[in-house]
Amino acid sequence: MSELNLSELKFTEIDIKNFVNSSLDVEEGSVLFINHEDKDKLNKYVDESLKKKVKLVITSLNCSSNDDKVIKAKNYSEVFLDSYNYLCNDYESKKYFGITGTNGKTTTGAYLKELLGPESLFIGTNEDELFSEITNEKHLTSPKLFNILKLLGKSDFKKYNNIILEASSHALDQDRFNGIRFNTSGFTNLSQDHFDYHTNIENYFNSKLKLFSNQLSDKYVYIDNEWGNKVAQNSSLPSFKISSDTQADLQILEKKTFPKTSLKIEINKKIYDFELDIVGPNFYQNFLLAFSMAYYSKIKNVDQIIENISNLKNPKGRFDLINFKTNKIIVDYAHTPESISQVIKYVNPYFSKVVVLFGAGGNRDKEKRKLMGTASQLADSVIVTNDNPRNEDPIQISNDILKGCDLSKTNVILDRKEAITSAINELKENSVLLVLGKGHEMYQEINNSHVPFNDNDFINETIGGLI
Repeated sequence: MSELNLSELKFTEIDIKNFVNSSLDVEEGSVLFINHEDKDKLNKYVDESLKKKVKLVITSLNCSSNDDKVIKAKNYSEVFLDSYNYLCNDYESKKYFGITGTNGKTTTGAYLKELLGPESLFIGTNEDELFSEITNEKHLTSPKLFNILKLLGKSDFKKYNNIILEASSHALDQDRFNGIRFNTSGFTNLSQDHFDYHTNIENYFNSKLKLFSNQLSDKYVYIDNEWGNKVAQNSSLPSFKISSDTQADLQILEKKTFPKTSLKIEINKKIYDFELDIVGPNFYQNFLLAFSMAYYSKIKNVDQIIENISNLKNPKGRFDLINFKTNKIIVDYAHTPESISQVIKYVNPYFSKVVVLFGAGGNRDKEKRKLMGTASQLADSVIVTNDNPRNEDPIQISNDILKGCDLSKTNVILDRKEAITSAINELKENSVLLVLGKGHEMYQEINNSHVPFNDNDFINETIGGLI
């Protein structure tokens, strides 16, 4: 069969329930949709699936298998897109929101979900449990659209009309969002990350820029910064700028960001005052980006959006504040040079001593490690420890970080539990400990193993025995 129409196959409800998009998810009776530019890999995945007693494999002419269960379609791309209607028959009527940038995607997405109300669903870095019954593939910041729609097609998720997605540079580069259109997209910022994949900042930026094309989005909101302005210069879509500049679409008139966040803004010639319980480095920008995306989407009126502000809270692992005697301990996901320096600068004016603890991920962008070390030197005391070393030598990772450090104020304690305990014991009057890099994560990746560990849980357990 060269041209295929899925309706010819007369799928039952059971068949549709068993639609999968990875050989990892194949069980007896599965219907697998799969393609790959690499013929050898495609044939390998198809063969694996046949051994698992797949019911049907729908693939492209790239596949060499002649098994009766394998249907090769010349129009595979069209067939694959048509499968979305089976997974979630009303997916095209939903409103989609995409958020991209290096830092702040998760926080912005969490805020936007609350501002748009209970019929909204946010899918991003923290939401891996949502897909535990959907796929055996490793959770991605931006899951496959196939799996997102399979989730939205479940009866418990039919109620969600506003779908907010973190749009990672990998997902955009790999065209993972083809098949939906974003009502309103948002850009936070850009700094070095993922160079193991993108090689350089230009490639990284160009991947992000895809979100702001006519193919993916109707309009977008951006924050006034170097890369946000470059997005505006390179995109022809309608755009809205957040800035203290008088020419901004949302103008920041006044701001205070600690110990609470107070903002006065002007938008569409009207002035609004906000008192927020959220705190964190540049979190006011994340709020304003979320507010603007909600406002310009026109799904809710401004009074409805403002009414939902009281529901705002930081997502888990984003500037989590823990009280310890006269000190503060803050757990944050900061894992780029820019985000590390921002969080240190944010707390510096309020504490007599700043202690920072962090590491770098193994098998990832090695170039940023020295820069992370340099960024950490804004603190008074630094402890370098394990993050997720994966299959790399932890000593080598720490040595890479130390190239950017003043060794007179930097210690290396590779065991993260031991490092956190030592850092807590180092705290004196009115000090702050920043535990960075892992945030919400519930395990460490070490030598192909997932070792249960969460910074927040361990810190609370430790200080419980010290108070």
